[in-house]
Amino acid sequence: MIGKTREYPQEIMILEAIVRRFPPDDFRKAEFEKKLYRKRAGYKGEKTLDYFLEQVDHSEMVILHDLRIPINRTHFQIDTLIITPYFLLIIDSKNYAGTLIFLPEFNQLIRVQNDIEEVFPDPILQTKIQASQLKAFLKKHHITPPPIENLVAISNSQAIIQNPTNDKEVSYRVFRSANVAFKIPPFYKKHTQSHVSKNEMKKIARHLIKAHEPLVPDPKSMNLPFDKMVKGVQCPACEAFGMDYRQGKWTCLNCGHKTADAHIQALKDYFLIYGPSITSKEFREFMKVRSPSTVKRLLSSMNLTFDGTTKGRTYFPGKSFFD
Repeated sequence: MIGKTREYPQEIMILEAIVRRFPPDDFRKAEFEKKLYRKRAGYKGEKTLDYFLEQVDHSEMVILHDLRIPINRTHFQIDTLIITPYFLLIIDSKNYAGTLIFLPEFNQLIRVQNDIEEVFPDPILQTKIQASQLKAFLKKHHITPPPIENLVAISNSQAIIQNPTNDKEVSYRVFRSANVAFKIPPFYKKHTQSHVSKNEMKKIARHLIKAHEPLVPDPKSMNLPFDKMVKGVQCPACEAFGMDYRQGKWTCLNCGHKTADAHIQALKDYFLIYGPSITSKEFREFMKVRSPSTVKRLLSSMNLTFDGTTKGRTYFPGKSFFD
């Protein structure tokens, strides 16, 4: 069973909003675009692994996706955790392109792409550290950990994987995501003794899900040019800003496209960049809407909660506003 699904990361949503609204003539926009590209690639790799994992028999396992668990004064993250009666299995997903050269002697992964060499941390070592942290977490909650195994999934089908030292652990731990159905069964042969019951499996899952703290970056710490961020409603057709609201429709002044709900994405951008609240005045200025009655009608039409009287009301995103 899937105990925790993988959700679209709020970190990516924040970066998308920043890139959309960043002043186009500011050279720093390229930095955020690059970071967004990396985060999207990582998420795509995780979803690729999820697709192939769906084809595995789930009857004797609980699968938790995308965990971020506090430990001491920091957090440890696990892309995918499989809980079985016999063992726990951590799978870390990497979506790197190019040629990947594993050098475990120095705990390095070398990526060669377009004749450029880059050094990355050893993902096998990363999963070992995650296993150690997970073990400590379970002991803290008075749970005797079953054996913990670890794998590294390479999700980019075009990547070239090299193991120049013929290291046995690299061959054993590293695999292509499409092969996950064949990497799990050997662990059942290795670990034949049952350590936890089905109820205990669910207990482990509940503790981890309860402790999970999703990463939500604070845009205020990113040194953004808040006063220069692009305002207005963006056209979903041509992506130009500055749609005009008339007679219940947003009309793009650039391409003529009309739609009734373009303000919803604009409001999501506002919440993601400026914080989880907005007033009627702030809404009017950000959306570039002149009519107070129109602002009131638009705000009341969305899944928002509010606090205060009509005149001084502050609005917040509803529970499913970002779904």
